[in-house]
Amino acid sequence: MARSNRFVWTISVALAVLASPAIAATNIIDSTYGIGAGSFELGSFTARGPENYNNFQSLLPTATNLTGWTIGGVGVDWLAAPYYAASDGVHAVDLGYYDAGAGTISTSIATIVGATYNLSFSAAAVPGFSSYTNAGHVNAGSLVAAFAPAFSAPYDFTNQIYTDYSFNFVAQGATTSIVFAADNAGTAYGPVIDNVSASFVSAPNGVPEPKAWAMFISGFGLIGAVARRKRLAQFA
Repeated sequence: MARSNRFVWTISVALAVLASPAIAATNIIDSTYGIGAGSFELGSFTARGPENYNNFQSLLPTATNLTGWTIGGVGVDWLAAPYYAASDGVHAVDLGYYDAGAGTISTSIATIVGATYNLSFSAAAVPGFSSYTNAGHVNAGSLVAAFAPAFSAPYDFTNQIYTDYSFNFVAQGATTSIVFAADNAGTAYGPVIDNVSASFVSAPNGVPEPKAWAMFISGFGLIGAVARRKRLAQFA
């Protein structure tokens, strides 16, 4: 392959990769820990007991069952269908521990300082006992956001309805922790979260984003091509 053709081929590949919408749409959580990690599908699930207990596992802060996630606070309940509906797949996480208490769950992803990312997730809540609540909050980089999904029908865990949330945050370091927490210290159920996704939005101020880099590379390629034609014309 001639040098000029090889150069053009390299530029074309670079443009295709950098300009691809798939780069921005990639769930960094799944890319880091495995497909399904963002929806709590990965790990070692062991049901708590018989009947409806077959559909959830209580996880204490020392638990490492849930791939890609760290448990905090009092603990959380790892839910499973069919008794507890999920937004994506068959699992979700209840931020209220079974014996009543606010839990937290967190994950860490690699980020670029100053870059903007999108965080999306689904949340649900079911009313019933006074200890069933719907208030929670999430922290990630520059983001501190409260969320409180609308209540589904009383005690209807099988058909609990999820509300979708989406927030942008700016990364403060090379690693960003995404932390979800229940707000009510005595909660026994809720809020429930699922389908968590973090994706790249834009580069830091003053640093070109991928599409801009693609334009720069294309421009360099055109400049190089013109320069080569001029040299060839001089020796023709």
